[in-house]
Amino acid sequence: MQWMLTEVGVLTQRPSKPGPKQLADGWVRLKVHYCGICRTDAKMWHQGHRDLMLPRVPGHEIVAVDAADRPVVLWPGTACGTCRYCRAERENLCDHMQIMGFHFDGGFSHDLIAPAASLIPIPAAMPPHLACLAEPVGCVLNALEQIRLRPTERLLIVGGGTLGLIAALAAQDLKAKPIVIERRPEKIHKASPFLKCAQLTCLPAPPREPFDAAINACPDPAALQQAITLLVRGGRCAFFSGLAPTPPLGNSEINLLHYKELTVIGAYGLTRRHMAAALALIGRYPAELNLLVESILPPETLPELLPQVLAGGAFKYILDYTGRHGC
Repeated sequence: MQWMLTEVGVLTQRPSKPGPKQLADGWVRLKVHYCGICRTDAKMWHQGHRDLMLPRVPGHEIVAVDAADRPVVLWPGTACGTCRYCRAERENLCDHMQIMGFHFDGGFSHDLIAPAASLIPIPAAMPPHLACLAEPVGCVLNALEQIRLRPTERLLIVGGGTLGLIAALAAQDLKAKPIVIERRPEKIHKASPFLKCAQLTCLPAPPREPFDAAINACPDPAALQQAITLLVRGGRCAFFSGLAPTPPLGNSEINLLHYKELTVIGAYGLTRRHMAAALALIGRYPAELNLLVESILPPETLPELLPQVLAGGAFKYILDYTGRHGC
């Protein structure tokens, strides 16, 4: 079965269509085992997306197996390989980017057709469902790379959801000193097993000492404002989470970019290199990252999960297409 988004707010369950007898050059047929639900999937269902082409099977955090039964994750895109960005190994910015689950069908289905160049093997020792985190972890690694985070530097992460906590773990792996700020006490409480296991700090308000670098890991514009305000002179901020359509930044925050010579740099998606590095990070911290898996559930539960994902109170839900995990 597959879940097809036929229009904004409408999911239709239908049998997976058999693939064509002849695949296009460079494409392969895969069997989906697991697919994580991203908040962007929920946003597409609720309000659409600039890159969404309907009808579409969403899902881009995929673990699948190929014809030889080898487990893989999928870099969720196709790039031309020839534009200035591809030549610079920044294929996430490709002039002709096509994104899985947006421009062509994704992983909310028992099977899919994907570019062979997007396949990255999963290490044999890794629990396969954890590999669904390779895409969000890779996005975090791109953000940390953009701000050139160095050992011993203080990193402010505003937002204590799944991506904010992953960012803290990845920063700590780089020997930096991350602190997560989360204003909702219930989210800090929910994250406490992960925080204890990873030996990380999450506070309802930031300490007074300024930070060398920052990341906004939630869509509230106040998060980006706070990140900018608390940077040292010459500090760097990764504009990581897109902002909700609420009041924009004020002039006082914009002026700080001038007076403190701050750098604010966008971080969008990930490259294949980031995704391979993400698998290595997951392999170093399987116990910690498994605490960010909310539940592994059958695909029939997707419609009831999307509102929960959109609300932002849960960690990572993963759809199981193998039948190995029950509710």
